[in-house]
Amino acid sequence: MKRRIGKVVAWGSAIFVPAAVIGVNGYFTVPDSTQLHTVSGIHRQCVDYTHSLPLDEQGRFSLLVWNIYKQQRPQWDTALSHYHQPHRLMLLQEASFGPQLARWITQASLHYDQAYAFAMQDAVAGVMNLSKVNPLHSCAYTAVEPYLRLPKSALYSEYKLSNGERLAVVNIHSINFTYAMAAYKKQLAALEQALARVDGPIILAGDFNTWSQRRLDAVRAMVTRLSLQEMRYHPDERMTKFGLPLDHVFYRGLSVEKASAIDNGASDHAAIEAQLKVTG
Repeated sequence: MKRRIGKVVAWGSAIFVPAAVIGVNGYFTVPDSTQLHTVSGIHRQCVDYTHSLPLDEQGRFSLLVWNIYKQQRPQWDTALSHYHQPHRLMLLQEASFGPQLARWITQASLHYDQAYAFAMQDAVAGVMNLSKVNPLHSCAYTAVEPYLRLPKSALYSEYKLSNGERLAVVNIHSINFTYAMAAYKKQLAALEQALARVDGPIILAGDFNTWSQRRLDAVRAMVTRLSLQEMRYHPDERMTKFGLPLDHVFYRGLSVEKASAIDNGASDHAAIEAQLKVTG
C-alpha cells in the first residue's frame, strides 16, 4: 500500500525541530533545528505543504475527535480502523507515536501531523491530526503545565475546500493540572490570536479539560468572540469531571448534519463523530 509521509513539529529543550519522518522501524529521525517562535509566550513551529486536495467531497466531510488515552487500552487500533473508513479528518489527543501507531498509520495510508509535546519510552506524545489529504499549512503550539512541567499541545492547520475556501482547524489538549487560570488562558489566547485572522470556516476541537466552571466560561468567551457555535451530540456520552464535559467541538461556516459522542471502551474518553456540510 502506498505510504504517506507526515510531519512532526517538535519541541524540546527550548528548541523546535521540524519535519521528523517515519523511518523503516517506525521511529522518528530529526533533521536540522530551526528558529524558535513564540506567540503570547507559547512556543510555535509551522510547516507548509504542496499538492493539497480538498478535504470535503461534494461539500461534505466527516470528523472524528477523540482523546485516545495514549493507546493504553486494548482494541484502540480496531477502533481507529473502524473510524478511519468514513472520516476524512481525525483529531486525536494524547496520541503516543511509537512503532504500533506508526505501523497503523502506514497501513491506513493517511497523512499525519503531530505536535511534539514530550517523548517517553521511544514514543512521541502530543495531539495528532490524521487526514486523507494533506493540509495546506500546519503549526504546532506547546504550553508547559505549571506544576508537572510537561507540555500540553495544539495543532493549527488549514485544509483546502472544494468551494475555494480554507478550513482552519485547531486540535487542542488543554492545560490540566492547575487551579489558577493564567496558564490556561495563555494557551487559549495564542490559538485565538491565530483564529482571529481567519475569515472563513473554523473547527476548534479537542480535550479542553473544562472541569471547572471558570475554565468552561473562558472557553465559551473565546468562542463567542470568534463567532463559533457549540456542537451538540445525540447520544452524548462524553467524559465528565465534577459534572462538566471535557471534550468539545466548536465550529463556524459549517452545518452539522449529525453528531454523536459514544464511549467505545477503547479509551477513557468517548469518541465524537460528526457529519459536516460546507455552507459557503
